Amino acid sequence: MTRSIVVVLALGLAFGCGDNDVDDARDASSGIDASSAIDASSAIDASASDDASSTTDASASDDASAITDAATSGDATIDGGPVSMPCTATGACDPFDPTSCGESACRRGASGTECRAITTPVRAAGETCTRNDECAAGTLCLNFGDGFHCERMCPEGSIGFCGDGLACSGTIGDACIRVCRPIPEPCDIYAQDCAVAADTCTLATHPETRAPYTACRTAGPRLRGETCGGDAGTCGHDLICIRSGDTTACRQPCDPEAAVDECTTGESCTGMARTWMVGFCAPITP
Repeated sequence: MTRSIVVVLALGLAFGCGDNDVDDARDASSGIDASSAIDASSAIDASASDDASSTTDASASDDASAITDAATSGDATIDGGPVSMPCTATGACDPFDPTSCGESACRRGASGTECRAITTPVRAAGETCTRNDECAAGTLCLNFGDGFHCERMCPEGSIGFCGDGLACSGTIGDACIRVCRPIPEPCDIYAQDCAVAADTCTLATHPETRAPYTACRTAGPRLRGETCGGDAGTCGHDLICIRSGDTTACRQPCDPEAAVDECTTGESCTGMARTWMVGFCAPITP
């Protein structure tokens, strides 16, 4: 293992594949709930909750070198990973195709999608707005906690529709229509190189592909060794929430290949969150 954790977001990566010793139960927290708009021309007030953190299952081993990938031989079936299966919205037009209604825009209606006029000046994706009819085709006026902006719509079940750094992970109370939202910024969990001081580099999963990677999230209040996850709260800076057996605790990530053990007294760098191949400081068993 090198000191740089390679962020793997490829579609071919099967989440947790081949690792029976680590039963991953991390809450990917990919959804952003928003209230449904009865009037399709109204803006939708949403709450941003896509950065919620939770617990990661991991196994602690006394001998880190004993954690290896199993070799396979003979014929095998290759798991191609998750496949993009975008839904199709019901109604008179396609909300994900900006040309579906010509010079108008395809919006949500009371009984499905319908073409609605766009007022001028037309607001592009990312621009501030007050009503849906101000936004360009393919977008909606939404507030994810930072004011109303025109946000791009995307089909539920799609992978890669939104482009780099984004995921189809914002929900607005519609079974098919979702919203492109930024994914947490990738980082090096050993270097703790998040640009924002209040953030910590921790374990994450891509909202669309479910691929494991390490990402920056707001640090929580829980300290080293304290319980974490759910109502207990999230771990603080340079700590990850690890479940071993029936218990959860905040543990310090550590590089098992480092020349010097980075753990404190009473711990050793023998734990391994295998899905991510990230080492952590585990208590030394007498």
